[in-house]
Amino acid sequence: MKTQVLSKSKLMRGWQCSKNLWLTCFKPDLEPKPDMATQLQFSEGNEVGELARKYAGTGILIDIANSDYEKANQKTQEAIESGAELIFEGSFFKNNLFARADILQKDHQGWHLIEVKKSSSVKKHHLLDSAIQTFIIESTGLNLSSVSIRYINNSVTYPNINNIFSTEDITDQVREILNDNFALRIEALKQSLESDSEPEIEIGPHCDYPFSCPFKTHCWKVVQDKSVFDLPNLFAKKKWELYESGKKRITDLDPAEFHGLTKRAIVSTKENKIFIDKATISKKLSDWKFPLYFFDFETIGPAIPRYLDSKPYDQIPFQFSCHVWGHIDDPHLEHFEYLHTESSDPRPDLIKAMLDGLKEHGSIVAYNKAFEVGVIKKLSRFDSENKKRLLSLNERFVDPLPLIKETVYHPDFLGRFSIKYVAPALIGNQLSYANLIIGDGGAAQSVANQLLQGNIKPENKEKTIQSLLEYCRQDTMAMVELVRWLLK
Repeated sequence: MKTQVLSKSKLMRGWQCSKNLWLTCFKPDLEPKPDMATQLQFSEGNEVGELARKYAGTGILIDIANSDYEKANQKTQEAIESGAELIFEGSFFKNNLFARADILQKDHQGWHLIEVKKSSSVKKHHLLDSAIQTFIIESTGLNLSSVSIRYINNSVTYPNINNIFSTEDITDQVREILNDNFALRIEALKQSLESDSEPEIEIGPHCDYPFSCPFKTHCWKVVQDKSVFDLPNLFAKKKWELYESGKKRITDLDPAEFHGLTKRAIVSTKENKIFIDKATISKKLSDWKFPLYFFDFETIGPAIPRYLDSKPYDQIPFQFSCHVWGHIDDPHLEHFEYLHTESSDPRPDLIKAMLDGLKEHGSIVAYNKAFEVGVIKKLSRFDSENKKRLLSLNERFVDPLPLIKETVYHPDFLGRFSIKYVAPALIGNQLSYANLIIGDGGAAQSVANQLLQGNIKPENKEKTIQSLLEYCRQDTMAMVELVRWLLK
């Protein structure tokens, strides 16, 4: 087998699961290509890294491709030997291990390693990440006097973002990790790659922590009959409580004990039939007041704020769709919408369009209304003139999601209650998102981010706009049809 160069990111995968590492090295085609949401994460990470370099001062950037390990290492050593005191993307390669440091800053004791993260706090996996960096860098002979994480300070408010970064020293935590048989673990991961067959690793907590494994579909076989369920979809955040408490076999796990799924979900799946609690549906819907406004926001949450009085990761609405059903006996619908397409702040025009359309009476239907309510609360703080009118909207919201969770289960939900699963299962494929150019919120956020920053080519702008409008309309139309289904 070809000798593998293990980067920090590969080693992180191996720490999570040696099978993950093996598949990354020898069967990369099994890994899905990054979707738009993932690409947005990469893009934002790069943006944060560039800003961190700008704020750090004037230094030497080792601008060599990741795959050219030897050259990147050589350029870094040359920079160190030339007396550089600030190095960006410093690269270190030894014993087939490769690390690229975000920022290296010379001090009177040696070098200060600063890893830049786009999160708003130091996470547990950042400590391991930095320990791996430290291990590889110090194996080349460079002395690291200290190690820090530089992360987003989410208390800053645009335009005053000079303090956008906070820095936390993690030297002691890193040294503690390195003293815990760290080198032996590295060697064990190297040896796991000497096998010509993938390791036999049981699925477990490591499939999702600290990151969802890209090979999960490969490892979690989807088998669905009267006794075996689609395990990847039935389990969510707390799915491994029983596993961690001592039940080691997947067949010992009762899916009814996870993700709030009740026994009716299990029975529904086993018997392949829909469960409906008609009496409760009728009782809950009787509180909804016509006209019904089926409303949905799309937002962006930039790590680096760009609009007045906004903070890092604030959800900034740039688009909404609203279908209006005037009376239960009248099937006719009206529709109004808004989409911001320029680089200016989208909120003033969006607020006006929303208030003009939603009128003063009638229930506002939102699937998982907590999100829309939260966005409107923030809009009320931004627009003091319309604060009272905005907050009055929140008193009118109703939500089909908890109602469906309580009263309906279809086997095709696969344990999920996202509208992307619920609507096609109950209504049919005419409400499938599969054929849309933009088919989920992550993709919408990614495309909108490019649109609002002026990064869409002029010849593609109109198509992009129509795709965003179509996606948001689909969300509100799906709510309309779900409520019609519930009423029937």
